Amino acid sequence: MTRSVHGHALGRFDDGTGPFLGLVVGDRVHRLQVGDLADGPATYLTLLEAWATVSSRLAERARTADPAAGVPVADLQVLAPVEPRQVFQAGANYRSHVAEMIISGKAPDDPRSDDELRRAAEEEMDEKVRKGSPFIFVGLPTALCGPDDDVVLPPEASRVDWEAELAVVIGSRTHRVSREQAMDSVAGYTVCNDVSARDLQFPAEHRVLGGDWLRAKHRPTFLPTGPFFVPADQVHDHRQLRITFDLDGERMQDDVPANLLFDVPGLIASASAAAVLLPGDLLLTGSPAGNGGHWKRWLQPGDVMEAAIEGLGAQRNRCVAEVV
Repeated sequence: MTRSVHGHALGRFDDGTGPFLGLVVGDRVHRLQVGDLADGPATYLTLLEAWATVSSRLAERARTADPAAGVPVADLQVLAPVEPRQVFQAGANYRSHVAEMIISGKAPDDPRSDDELRRAAEEEMDEKVRKGSPFIFVGLPTALCGPDDDVVLPPEASRVDWEAELAVVIGSRTHRVSREQAMDSVAGYTVCNDVSARDLQFPAEHRVLGGDWLRAKHRPTFLPTGPFFVPADQVHDHRQLRITFDLDGERMQDDVPANLLFDVPGLIASASAAAVLLPGDLLLTGSPAGNGGHWKRWLQPGDVMEAAIEGLGAQRNRCVAEVV
């Protein structure tokens, strides 16, 4: 997959000698060295802990980078660009997705048409935005994999799903921030695919306690991430970034974050009211309509997933069966 960026971005790469952090300018990667942008080693967390000063230094470094220097992205293994200590994830946060779930979950004896159900869903969503709060759950950093890594399908699941999502990278320690100030906490954005085993998510034995998020969503490789971490100052309007997901070349999802129920400032304010968000943490904003339940299609070994967000890049992950 050919990759490049407009402006600049950060990424993690491996040239065969081990992982390193690099500044991406165009289609070339410039290896960051100790003390380049912040005191100490050139690691993801070192830079994010000092993001308030690092971001401007990064922009200057990109501006003065020699176009002939660096290594082509194509010559490197692209790793997940972030190493978060915490992962926060919003669920049922796109109008299209919520309406789709309500319509697909229609009871056999429900006399309402799909249009009537859709109108009821819109009214329900409007009421939730006025009076309610977003549904945010906690993920595991160990679920992350790179944008080209295989996604491992466990044998105990037969209905494994996809969810292309815009993910926010937190740039400062954030607790009880107002929605008016919340965007000050955003360092940048990346692409995530929240892979989910639907048949393990709400098992009958645990349904009274809610969903089994661990077994359904947080398995190794269930969170393909990247290819790049694009700083916020390189994104004109995150609300208009087109999110797409293709399965074996067929378009399954296509939407923009402008259609979120709870927007990015609202999500940050809500999450930070309950937890302390740390520099480098990841906040997934939710998935548009077009999941497996809608298409009556579930991931199988050999399937190829392509999740992309305009301006942030694309990932291409092949599904493989777990060997047990």
